[in-house]
Amino acid sequence: AQYAKGGVKFVVCDGTGPGTSEAAFLEAVVDAVPHEVQVVKNHDIPGVMSDLGEEMKRRAADEETAAKAPPIYVIVQNIQKFKKLKHEDDFDFSFDSDDSAAVKPGAQFNEIVTEGTSLGMHAIVSVDSYNNVNRFLSRKALSEFEMRVIFQMSQNDSAALVDSPAASDLGLHRALYYNEHDGYLETFRPYALPEREWIEEAKEALARLVG
Repeated sequence: AQYAKGGVKFVVCDGTGPGTSEAAFLEAVVDAVPHEVQVVKNHDIPGVMSDLGEEMKRRAADEETAAKAPPIYVIVQNIQKFKKLKHEDDFDFSFDSDDSAAVKPGAQFNEIVTEGTSLGMHAIVSVDSYNNVNRFLSRKALSEFEMRVIFQMSQNDSAALVDSPAASDLGLHRALYYNEHDGYLETFRPYALPEREWIEEAKEALARLVG
């Protein structure tokens, strides 16, 4: 709502199953947003990560360009469903490399997470388990996610993600919000998904604000 039209871009990696209620909900939300929204499917991942990498290099090469460029939010829903985004520790990668053919989407995504924030490129990611956090994100990339929300999990997994075993005692309909920068931990009740009528109201309100 705070961005003028053309002032922001969203790249949404869609991990919903085709024909599901979750897919229909996401489609409605995307339709309600008056900004540029690029919905990415699994087969689109290599090309999209390559494009984002090129944009990141362009911004890194010119501070003035980076300052004027609209923010890009890369939203990955269910990252565990995008095998091409898996990080590989033994693959030494940099966007400065001339060997573009060797660049893998997982390495590109991890570099966007670790280096993109200062260039106006931000990531919001959901994942189903701590094991997959380790499979898909490097340690450096994980450390960039200063704001985290976790649901019930084992004491060890909770301690690894939020420096506290508290998530093991959450039960249903509770979650933890953790801000690593402030060392802040709060228990809260997650919101239910809004009804379609609410989305339509939001769509009209956003159109008035942005248009």
